[in-house]
Amino acid sequence: MFGSLFGKKKPGAEAAPTPSLSPAVESSILNVVGARSIPPMPGAAQKAFQLSTDPKAEARDFIEVIESDEGLSARVLKIANSVYFDRGKKSTTIEESVLVIGINELRCLLNANTLSEIFPSKSPVRAMLWGHDIGTALAAKYLAQRLLPSIAELIFLGGLMHDVGKLLLLQRNPDEYAKILAAVEREGIEFIVAEARSFPFDHTEVGQLIGQRWNFSTELVSMIREHHQPWESFPRGATVLPAAIIKGADLIAHALGLGHSRTLGKLRSMAEEALPTVWTNLGIQVAESSSVLSAIKRSFETEFDLYAGGGGH
Repeated sequence: MFGSLFGKKKPGAEAAPTPSLSPAVESSILNVVGARSIPPMPGAAQKAFQLSTDPKAEARDFIEVIESDEGLSARVLKIANSVYFDRGKKSTTIEESVLVIGINELRCLLNANTLSEIFPSKSPVRAMLWGHDIGTALAAKYLAQRLLPSIAELIFLGGLMHDVGKLLLLQRNPDEYAKILAAVEREGIEFIVAEARSFPFDHTEVGQLIGQRWNFSTELVSMIREHHQPWESFPRGATVLPAAIIKGADLIAHALGLGHSRTLGKLRSMAEEALPTVWTNLGIQVAESSSVLSAIKRSFETEFDLYAGGGGH
């Protein structure tokens, strides 16, 4: 099933296949998180993924999926009647809601709301991590609309899932991940640096394993696995790779403190210092940088509640 969902190529989404994890790394991950810790993707998320990656999906397809899930139906109705989508008339049916929200926005909303509960944890860190995921996704969508508009919704999904490995590590090792967060707060280092002190792998490799188990496309796996690669590893040219957009969006979200607690001030400062490199590598003029940051921050402030789902629980 998933091969048909995630194997399709879209214009501008060409990416070299990410090398498979070595047996040693995969074994190390499963030894830490548990051999059965990566369950099949939840049914609602499967359907959302299918629609978000199917360019031929029509309004009736969205209506059918939403109406089949009572909780999702209630959520979509609430979103359609929110201030953000206010059209002066209350939506009372899923059909009306789909028309109000629009298919492209629904692709993003369905993914965010159906994926918000994957790898749940009682740790308060879970809400912060998901908040940053949403911030990165919104930043990625904004950048993609400028750089790769034909796959903006797919890149939004890449931003949403870029740190999925952190969610699993937190769920399976909450005490150890609390120590990792403490090191990030104390030293202002990246999560992957702190993770390397505790595990023989990092969250990008865990995310790659999840993506491969769930049969994600080459493009989506590369966005998850490669967003911490050095800029030099991305080819220069007229077309920016999706993984490079995710790297930039991640740094922008950190620099703006999107989803952060106040204790991550040092990480935020480190990301702020990296922004000139982001603009250079994404081909954004420095003169535009302030307006780009303002637009992304405004998007997060006005749209966060639409995407948050139940991810804090």
